[in-house]
Amino acid sequence: MPPQRKRRFPRGLLILAVVLIGLLTVPFFLPVSAADADPRALADPNGAFVKLNGGEVYYVAYGAEEAPAVVFLHGLFGSTFTWRKNLEAVAAAGYRAIAFDRFGAGLSANDAQLDFSHAAAADLTAALLDALRIERATLVGHSAGGNVLAHFALRHPERVEKLVIVDGAIIGASGPPPFIGGLVAFPPVNRWARVLVGALLTEQRLAESVEAFYVKKDWLTEADLAGYWRPFQVAGWDVGLIGLVRDSGGNKLSDEQVAQLARFAPQTLIVWGEADTVTPFAVGRELAERLSGAQFISYAGVGHQPMEELPDAFNRDLIAFLGR
Repeated sequence: MPPQRKRRFPRGLLILAVVLIGLLTVPFFLPVSAADADPRALADPNGAFVKLNGGEVYYVAYGAEEAPAVVFLHGLFGSTFTWRKNLEAVAAAGYRAIAFDRFGAGLSANDAQLDFSHAAAADLTAALLDALRIERATLVGHSAGGNVLAHFALRHPERVEKLVIVDGAIIGASGPPPFIGGLVAFPPVNRWARVLVGALLTEQRLAESVEAFYVKKDWLTEADLAGYWRPFQVAGWDVGLIGLVRDSGGNKLSDEQVAQLARFAPQTLIVWGEADTVTPFAVGRELAERLSGAQFISYAGVGHQPMEELPDAFNRDLIAFLGR
């Protein structure tokens, strides 16, 4: 009998197996963000923490507790710091001005098991109102916070006093396909994401991203940029940022849902920077058309952050609308 030849494992499959094993294991040996600050050490003098919906929420409040409430909702890369030029002015006009960091942002909880979707953020807003014993409030939502505002109005309509949408990402926004959430939740992929995010999102790159939001940048100071960098010193900030991507599949509102927002049009103010390159001015005009009856104000030569770039005019128009 001729000698039997030993079967060899195909070299190509062997290489593929080694690569796959490497991709699945190597990220756990690579460093992630070294940020380790305690949120409480970075809090503002009037900042407070409250346990809601499975995690701690950081908020600031100005004005008398019995005054009509105005709640400010930040966008991506934002936090309570986003509203630093507006809160005291609104409180001085006779309102209780409140801003909070949603899960995965600012100084609030960023644990992986939390729900970071906009719908969950809307429910978190309602839970904060409960904790502060507020039945109804005016909501001011900027960028992605505008979408959280929209989800809140649809899920908790009885708690809406008025709505103020500031360069809101409500229509025309496109999130990742649904399968991305499951992919990002897979531990090796999640770890790779943490490695990459921690390496790429430096203080300098964040400053460049923030500067791109504005048309006139000459007012930006080192203190402003440091304020935006503050949340990225908190331990686990990368987990929260990745969680916002992981849970973003259901954030986008359907045309039918946007149409339902029209019921709030008489009590809605839409504010837009005409030079916005993130949520373009044309999007703001379309939203105003679809929410027929809403008041629409725009600022020439202003970018994505009118409440920071043109705070005096923004505060004046906001306060006028609140008192209308």
